[in-house]
Amino acid sequence: MTAWVLDLKGSSHPTLFDEYQEEREVAALDHNVFLDLHIDVERRPQAHESRYLLEEWVADHVELCITDEVFHEIHSYPDASERSVEWQWADQYRKLSKRNDGWQDLEARVAALVPKAGEADHRHIARAAAAGAHYFVSRDQDLLNAAQAIETELGIAVISPAGLITRLDRSRADDPYQPIALQGTELQLASPTEERHAEILSALLNNGAGERRAEFASRLRPILADRENHRIQVVLGADGRIIAGVAQRTIGERLEVPILRVAPHPGSNVVARQIAFAQRKHAADLRLGEVRITDPHLPKGVRTALEAERFEESTAGWISHIKTGLADITHIDLQHPSPMSPSEYEDRFWPVKILGGGVKTYLVPIKGFFAEELLDPRLAEQSLLPRQLGLGLGREHVYYRKTRNDRGIAAGDRILWYVSGGVPAHRRGSIRAISQVVEVAIGRARALHARFERFGVYSLEQVLQSADRTGNVMALRFVNTEVLERPLDLDEIEKLWAEHAERFSSPQSPMLLDEHMFGPLYQRSSAYAA
Repeated sequence: MTAWVLDLKGSSHPTLFDEYQEEREVAALDHNVFLDLHIDVERRPQAHESRYLLEEWVADHVELCITDEVFHEIHSYPDASERSVEWQWADQYRKLSKRNDGWQDLEARVAALVPKAGEADHRHIARAAAAGAHYFVSRDQDLLNAAQAIETELGIAVISPAGLITRLDRSRADDPYQPIALQGTELQLASPTEERHAEILSALLNNGAGERRAEFASRLRPILADRENHRIQVVLGADGRIIAGVAQRTIGERLEVPILRVAPHPGSNVVARQIAFAQRKHAADLRLGEVRITDPHLPKGVRTALEAERFEESTAGWISHIKTGLADITHIDLQHPSPMSPSEYEDRFWPVKILGGGVKTYLVPIKGFFAEELLDPRLAEQSLLPRQLGLGLGREHVYYRKTRNDRGIAAGDRILWYVSGGVPAHRRGSIRAISQVVEVAIGRARALHARFERFGVYSLEQVLQSADRTGNVMALRFVNTEVLERPLDLDEIEKLWAEHAERFSSPQSPMLLDEHMFGPLYQRSSAYAA
């Protein structure tokens, strides 16, 4: 049999994927970063930063490619077996280099811009620029120092792996969720008075969805008049203007929300996300099993927030089901409305906690200063909004710690926050809140701070202080924080441990709890346990 093959590599012929590739930016990898992605980090510890390029979401925004220079560097190896292995790795990537693309004309210009770099680096950037790559990804400090000059001259951004991750993360949504955007603002909740009714109409009318003022007024006025059955609140900006509003009423076992609006303004996506969660929290506080949003003209940002908060759109409105207490794995349905893990079940039906499903719980120490910023309910008066609407705590936060002794903490696990003593508000150790981990990342302190700074209250200096001797730090991104109604102080904790014939020692690093300890601990401290 004779096989006829047309190899499109290096040619100008379009491939099946060319149309898709044009939708993404192109990043050319230098040889070292290319190796980082394929050699185990235990053998190549400097590769940690580059390995974040393998996360699934990165591929949605940028295509990682190579140029002929990678093959030239591989070819220089004296060991034939090593060359063979790297060639196999390289064949997994699209090759940018094309015949007669003029890269030789750029080589001298690159050399003039960054004379300290080697000739191979000069050729590599020249090939990437000639092929039209948007980025050249490298850890070479000489190249990174000349990045601005190279981009100005050749139009290609020379960037570190961490720098590319940060740039993509900040641009992966038109209106990215940035909880830090509202820190330090002076938002207030208010029950609207009669004289503000016209202002509510003007501020919260959804013109973009074609809603007419008379239509909105016909729905709003009866609600404003029925204060016996409706709970109505507006969010006021620092200038006193109305930026959001919500109306609620209880119908049987359901919390119905006929109006849920957020006006366009800087940070409106953050407010929308927090108000959406606040409806779930309010229903849990009232021991209701369902939240139903029936507003027919929800703003786009609110719809996005509802999706993020596990609401599902139906003909009856946007619905979220609420479950409370401690549930045994044998008594729950993990197949409805779709197959899910126990940790996904806890996220979807928050604040329920499952026993017997393999969800791990860790007791994690946190210093009093950061606990006051992230967890202490008394700070609600100084933060975003009063906690009675559930807006005092951001939906997502990041906690940084040293990389050692993590005890295997991973996404989907629970965190019980043990606040160390020594500050006025927390003179002795206590367990004050519970959260769910959604991501654990280990990397260079500067890179992780740049990546996650929109989620947290940590300064770069504080993150650097948490780094180990290699400069790496662990970031725990967490959501669904429940501030415990009855925090357990050190005396109560020691008593609880003694009841199970165990001795409590204040944790210095994450401590894995057995379920026989977690159950009674949550039962005693959570408002939702019963």
